[in-house]
Amino acid sequence: MNWQTIVQDFIIKHSDQIRKATQPVRDHLDVAYFTYHRINIDGKYTVLVDRPDWAERYVEQKLYLEDPYLRHPDQYQSGMCAMLSNGPEEYRKKILREGKDIMDMGDSLFIVEKTGPYVEFFGFASKTDSYKLSDIARNHPLYLKAFATHFKRKMKNILQSMEEGASTLPELKGNDFYNNEPIHTNPTEELKKYLKEIGLGNLVDFARLLSSQEKKCLFHLAEGKTAKETATLLRLSSRTVESYLEHIKNKGKIRAFELFDLAKELKQFGLIP
Repeated sequence: MNWQTIVQDFIIKHSDQIRKATQPVRDHLDVAYFTYHRINIDGKYTVLVDRPDWAERYVEQKLYLEDPYLRHPDQYQSGMCAMLSNGPEEYRKKILREGKDIMDMGDSLFIVEKTGPYVEFFGFASKTDSYKLSDIARNHPLYLKAFATHFKRKMKNILQSMEEGASTLPELKGNDFYNNEPIHTNPTEELKKYLKEIGLGNLVDFARLLSSQEKKCLFHLAEGKTAKETATLLRLSSRTVESYLEHIKNKGKIRAFELFDLAKELKQFGLIP
C-alpha cells in the first residue's frame, strides 16, 4: 500500500463515514480538521483524516518525508503538544502555509497515547477565528480524549481493514522513521527554566529524580487510579506499584497524604509521565 492508495482507498472512499464521526467536534468545538494515526514498533502505519483535500495536498507535496510525527513509537511519550511544536522550522512553516491555504487552519494540537508496542495520536485543528479548541485543551482536555475514544469506536471496522493491509513507515517514508529525535509532549528545557524562575524549580528537580515507571505510577495516581488499576494498566503487580509509590515518598521525604496533591501538580505542569 502506497500513499496514493491510502488516500484513495481509505480516506476518500470512506470520507462520508469519517465526516459523520467527526461532526460533533466541528459543530461544538469549531474544529476544522481531525486526524488519527497509529504506529506499531515494526512501523506498521494506519491513518484517517476528515479532510481528503488536505490528505491529497500532503501527499502531493511529499510533506510526509519531513513529518516528525511519522517515527518509531520509542520517540513518543503520552501527553499533549501543539502540532507545530516539533520538527524543523522550515517544515513547520510549510504546514502552517499549506494548512491555512487548504482549510484556514488555526490553533492545532495532538493528543499522544503511548501504549505498549504502539503509539496513537489524535490531531485537532481549529478554525482561524475560533478559540474554542484552545480553551477546551486548557480547561477540559478530557472532552478531547473522550472524542478520541468515540472516533476509534465509530471507525473500528475501517481501521481494522486498513491495518490488515497496512504498509510500514520505513517503506512509506524511508530511514527517517528511525530518527531518534524525541517528540516533545512534556515541557521543553526552556519551559522548565521558566518554572524555576517563578519559584517552581522544586517540582522540576523532583521530576528529574523519578524513574520512567515511577512517573507513570504517579500519573495514574493523579488520575485517581488505585494501585491495583495502575498495575493492570502498566502490566505490573500491585505490590510493585506500591513499592514504586513508597520509593517516591522516600525520595521526596513526603507523607502519604501529600502524595496525591504532588502527583496532581506534576501532571498539571506536564512533568509526568
